[in-house]
Amino acid sequence: MSLNRDRSPLYQLYFSRTWSHEEAYRELRTLLGGREGFRFAGTPPSADESLSATGRERELYEAIRRRMKHCHAVLLLAGVYPAYSNWINKEIIACKEEVNKPLIAIERFEPSMTSMIVRQNADAVVGWQADEIVNAIKRLARFG
Repeated sequence: MSLNRDRSPLYQLYFSRTWSHEEAYRELRTLLGGREGFRFAGTPPSADESLSATGRERELYEAIRRRMKHCHAVLLLAGVYPAYSNWINKEIIACKEEVNKPLIAIERFEPSMTSMIVRQNADAVVGWQADEIVNAIKRLARFG
């Protein structure tokens, strides 16, 4: 039995719908997974567009809120607002007004592409750097 068990906390992360592009999501997990002393878990972003497509907006919102309820922080890919505005708006409302979780916007692209709505609601806007992302999660995560 090893006495050198990793005692770093396990961060439960909510990955926004904006990470639904498999490549971006995989790259983020690789980026975070390569950090020593940082452990995280989280389900892949929801790709279920059926609720939104069928006009079941309230059900979509409730599904987002349920998934977000037990996380320690919300990670949102900045710069893709026009393509995902319906989802992002619901995620921001749930995050800030219902479940009170920190919102971390990650700029994988040019900072100028980050929407004002995301900037105004994010607790932190960070670049595509492992240290920046992990430091923001550690600083802002809410346990309990």
